[in-house]
Amino acid sequence: MAVKEVLSKYSKEQIKKAAQVKALFFDVDGVMTDGGIIYDETGCETKRFNVKDGYIISHLKKAGILVGIITGRESKLVSNRAAELKLDFCHQGIMDKYSVFEKLLTFHKLKRKQVAYVGDDINDLKILRNCGLSACPADALKYVQTRVDLVTEARGGEGVVREVSDLILASQGILDKILKP
Repeated sequence: MAVKEVLSKYSKEQIKKAAQVKALFFDVDGVMTDGGIIYDETGCETKRFNVKDGYIISHLKKAGILVGIITGRESKLVSNRAAELKLDFCHQGIMDKYSVFEKLLTFHKLKRKQVAYVGDDINDLKILRNCGLSACPADALKYVQTRVDLVTEARGGEGVVREVSDLILASQGILDKILKP
């Protein structure tokens, strides 16, 4: 029942693309977070991550789906979160995200259609145009929204990764198994 609920809001094309996914890559600021960066008076940075995004990652990994970050900023907080979630990789400080994307395809022997990518800004567009399933948060800029397969209902930091993950797991028949008591 839950799978039908999840899949009911997606097109056949979105479901077909999600069913082929073997890897989920995503940006951090504006996707896993609301895009805000808070510095205290000592210069320490703070970010807020959504627990629902983090929780589903273990299920993706159990399903054999590669999961990782490609982000333009560098942050110890992101390194800590990636380690906590046991992500397969965490590439930070990346100015040319697309070249890292291509290297990851080669290294992991993936086809473009097997990768889902979630991004929210200009530096994500080249990957979004060249991956199998492209997604962005509801609050991404319009010119990003018009270039992706899926605009999530969630805004950045409010469960974007969870929403895309649920689609992937449901389309592959895995979500039902996860939900069984």
